[in-house]
Amino acid sequence: MQKKLVCNTLKVQWRTAKLLIFAQNLTMGTIMAKESYSAVLITQGEHRFYQLAMPSDVLSSCTFVSTRDEDPDKGFQRLLDKKRAKEIATYIDSGHGTIPTSIILSAQEICGLEYDSRNKTISFEVLSGSFLILDGQHRVFGFKLAETKIRVPVIIYDGLSRRDESRLFIDINSKQRGVPSELLLDIKKQADYENSEEQLFREVFDKMNGDPNSPLFGRLSPSKRVKSKISRVTFNAALKSIYPALTSRTPGEIQEILSEYLASVRDQIIRNGGDENILLNSITFRAIVSFFIHAARRVKDRFGPEYTIDNFDVVLGPLFDNIQIAKLSGTSQSKILDYLEKHFKGEFQL
Repeated sequence: MQKKLVCNTLKVQWRTAKLLIFAQNLTMGTIMAKESYSAVLITQGEHRFYQLAMPSDVLSSCTFVSTRDEDPDKGFQRLLDKKRAKEIATYIDSGHGTIPTSIILSAQEICGLEYDSRNKTISFEVLSGSFLILDGQHRVFGFKLAETKIRVPVIIYDGLSRRDESRLFIDINSKQRGVPSELLLDIKKQADYENSEEQLFREVFDKMNGDPNSPLFGRLSPSKRVKSKISRVTFNAALKSIYPALTSRTPGEIQEILSEYLASVRDQIIRNGGDENILLNSITFRAIVSFFIHAARRVKDRFGPEYTIDNFDVVLGPLFDNIQIAKLSGTSQSKILDYLEKHFKGEFQL
């Protein structure tokens, strides 16, 4: 009886010891319960991957990024832009955020990935090094920063070598194409995403694009980049440099004043033997628009707020008579602007 009691006591002690060891290993991260999710197995070419939905908190706790700076021999990801990740987190927490694009991962050996073909599920251990992120690191970090937890579409590749991971990263980032900035700006009004500045620029752009008397009529491209035309992105960037001077005017007034100014510049270029299409160079256009402030101030000093083509001709004529038109087609907006300012102030020396 006593032997039996001792034996039972030893068994209890042994089980307790095993539980303590298990708890210690669990705390240290050496033992983790496996997560299991429904998944679809897909084969494309020589690769196979799993498609599933994973909770964002699980996703952020079992993925990692290899950067070129941290691991120059094996890494290939660009460094994380924390500002971008925070913007994603804010977007998710707004309650209206939805990001349906899949995060692409490569399963590492440590996660012990298993696929149950009968139940169509995959299981893996949730460890910090379970999956290498091939695409979507900013989204993953944004999910981690967000207070709201969501289910995230995920693609998991299994059995990739480091070479395979690197090549797949290159393929993903070279084959997929983002939406042009011009198109995004063009549809912001429909999405009700415009701020007051963008709204003003859009209205001025559209008025110039639709006015046959505008020097930019037929020379603007609203939703895409077109050779020898000014895109909406270039137009907005140009007007941004003079925005403070425009806020007291309506879009119609701004369009009219800028049209008079640009028409005067165009005529001065032609009069001095230049090609008027130089204005359609994006760098030149931004520099010329930035210079508008200097020309408008001189017009106002001499004629009051009468911004007509004739008045602009009076103040711009001497300037264009003393510059080399070819200098307006440089590769630096700031250099073109400096060149114009120096001549306009009479401070330029040969």
